[in-house]
Amino acid sequence: MDHLFAHLRGEITLGAYCLNQKNKARFIVFDADDEEGMANLLQINSGLAQNHCPLYLELSRRGGHLWLFFEKAVTGREARKFGLGILAEQKIEGIELFPKQDRLSQGPGSLIRMPFGIHRVTGIRYGFITSERKPLAPTIREQIIALSAPQTISDLMITSYPTSSSFEIPKAPPERFGESTDKVSQRIKQSITVLEFVSQYIDLKPNGSGAIGKCPFHDDQHPSFSVNDKENYWHCFTGCGGGSIIDFWMKWRGIGFVEAVHESIKDE
Repeated sequence: MDHLFAHLRGEITLGAYCLNQKNKARFIVFDADDEEGMANLLQINSGLAQNHCPLYLELSRRGGHLWLFFEKAVTGREARKFGLGILAEQKIEGIELFPKQDRLSQGPGSLIRMPFGIHRVTGIRYGFITSERKPLAPTIREQIIALSAPQTISDLMITSYPTSSSFEIPKAPPERFGESTDKVSQRIKQSITVLEFVSQYIDLKPNGSGAIGKCPFHDDQHPSFSVNDKENYWHCFTGCGGGSIIDFWMKWRGIGFVEAVHESIKDE
């Protein structure tokens, strides 16, 4: 409690990890860093509100955060599929989705700044607003009370959302009798480019002959994850590795080569 009060007084800034030790999440957050991104958050807010999907829009220094809370914990994979599906349906780019991982591999995963603190640069406390850009409640105290028991998204809404299953690991053609794992892996690699595949899981921005973004495999403060579209590979400049889509999937899921190949060809 001392830490929470210090956060509210602006003495420290607290963050919340999105995945627990069982790789489950109770919320997702859309993070926008500028006014254009804030307009996109308002678009998402308006679109989901029509489907009676409860969400909470928080202001920040340059943009905002859009919080969605689950009725009960869901796997990181389910949480991300739901969030990525929303972005895909509304054709929105340039917004970060938290959590950034399906499951934990190294360390506790992605961290999101907790609400109601005082910004260390501006000295301003940014609260929550409605889609009309009016305060969610007249005072910060009332907003904190409202957020202490937020409206939640049911399992039914997650599973019935039209685009909740839009993002899947690509399936290779049916495995042929007697075909080696190496041959199957080659067909998987040829079924989709690294840029197309990785973009389903990481927010990437065009950069030269490919794209760049924040690496999901370590606490990346500055974009160090690169995709070379011409040569068709990914690479982390801080030492997390690189390679093909199978190499990415192995590290993302924390599994071995054979299991990664089998996951890509089996029916879910």
